[in-house]
Amino acid sequence: MKKRHLIQAIVFLLSLGILSFVILIGKKSIHNICPYAVICFGLLKGNIFSLTLQVAGLGIVLGLVFMVISLFWGRIFCGYICPLGTFQEGLYALFGKKAARQIPYFYERRFSKLKYWILTGTIILVITGLSWIYINFCPFYALSRLPSLAIGGLITFVIIIIGSILLPRFWCRFLCPYAALLNLSQKLGELFGLPRRKIQRNLERCTDCGLCVRNCPMNLDILAEEYVQSLDCIHCLKCLAACPKPGTISEQRNS
Repeated sequence: MKKRHLIQAIVFLLSLGILSFVILIGKKSIHNICPYAVICFGLLKGNIFSLTLQVAGLGIVLGLVFMVISLFWGRIFCGYICPLGTFQEGLYALFGKKAARQIPYFYERRFSKLKYWILTGTIILVITGLSWIYINFCPFYALSRLPSLAIGGLITFVIIIIGSILLPRFWCRFLCPYAALLNLSQKLGELFGLPRRKIQRNLERCTDCGLCVRNCPMNLDILAEEYVQSLDCIHCLKCLAACPKPGTISEQRNS
């Protein structure tokens, strides 16, 4: 946990530095270095009648690299690297512990599908040459334009703040299109039989106390199986830290 928090802190501070630099120099090019650019712009440019390969900027390259990593280690990007994920964790730790409540798994599964619809919408916008519509609702783009205003992005940012106080990792669980893309990448790995690191519960040692479930920010039913099969696991290891019996929960390579 300490290692993860250190990585999160370093990446978050680095991200703040880059964002501040972009704002100071007045360049609206935050997407050139943002992994989400693979969502905003895609690999193609033009319109549905004339598609050509887009020159890959650093952001798109990073987005693809984390997709490849997810094949073998799941959504580690979300749990360790994403500054928006770290921001949400901080909000929940400061303001949400008493107010926040997890929702029933039935509703979790239903609402979590929203991010796939958003991903589908962004892909359609990219193909039709209308990706600017989604970009205007991007919270990173909104912040990079300060002190000017990108109203759509600021609205999204406010929704993230409110949602993250009410529910841990609100954006990651329900709305993030890149999370949906990482999940699809994991699913592709499963189809090809690639082994992926998963959270394992030692069934002989486990007492089913439920502390792991109550401390999971992604609201996963860790007690359902020996291995956590959910693609939404971000490998934050909060379940391991919460377990009162050392060695009961661990990370293992599993196909």
